[in-house]
Amino acid sequence: MSEAPARSEPSPAPFDMKAGQFTIPTLVLRDLDVAGLDAFLTQQVARLPSFFDQAPVAIDLSALPDREQLSDFPMIVGMLRGHGMIPVGVRGASAEQKAQALALELAIMPAGRKAPAAKASPLPRESALAPNRTMVIEKPVRSGQRIYADGGDLVLLAGVSSGAEIMADGHIHAYGPLRGRAMAGVSGDATARIFCRELGAELVSIAGRYRVSENLDRRYLGRAVQIWLSDDALKFELF
Repeated sequence: MSEAPARSEPSPAPFDMKAGQFTIPTLVLRDLDVAGLDAFLTQQVARLPSFFDQAPVAIDLSALPDREQLSDFPMIVGMLRGHGMIPVGVRGASAEQKAQALALELAIMPAGRKAPAAKASPLPRESALAPNRTMVIEKPVRSGQRIYADGGDLVLLAGVSSGAEIMADGHIHAYGPLRGRAMAGVSGDATARIFCRELGAELVSIAGRYRVSENLDRRYLGRAVQIWLSDDALKFELF
C-alpha cells in the first residue's frame, strides 16, 4: 500500500495589507502667522534634530477659526519640507481645506481628539516635569516607531525593537529589552537618566551626549543598567 503524498504548507501571499501602529508628530495650527510658524519649527528642530529629520508629520487644522481655503497653506507645507519633515496628511479640515490638501497630494486623516485651545498663561518651565506628565507605553515599540515624552519621563512596560526611537525630556525607564535609539534629557536636562532591564540599544544619549552600540562596553550588554551623565560623559552602572 503506497503512502499518501505529504501535504505541503500553503505559501504566504506575495502581498498583504495590514493596519499599522505608528505614532507621528502632529503640527497643530491655531494661527496663520507664517513667520511665527517658521520660528517655531526652527526651535523644535534645534531641540530634537534626529526626531524631526525626515519625520512624517500630520497637520491639524481643527483649531483654526477660518474654515475656508487657506491662502498660505502651500507655503506651510513647503516650510515643513524645508525644515526636513515630510507632511503626509491633514486632520480636522473643512471640505474646502480637504480639497486643497488633496491638490497638494496630502492624505485626509481621521480628526482624532480636538486640539485644546491655546492658554493665555502657559505653565512655567519648572512645572513641565510634574509627575502627571509621565508617559507610560504598555505595548512593544516596533521598528520605525518614534515615541517622545514631551516635558516628562517615559516608562516602557514592554520591549523596544531595533530601528525604533524613544525620547524623553526627563528619565527613560525600560522594563523590557531596550534596543533601537534611546535619548533622555533631550531638552538639555543633564540630570536625566536611562534605566533599563536589558541593554541592547543602537544608541543611548543624555542631554545630547551619546554613545553608539559599537562603543558600548560589552559587559553591560544584555544586563540591567542605569546610565547618567557626569563630567560631560556618559556613565554606566549595573544594578
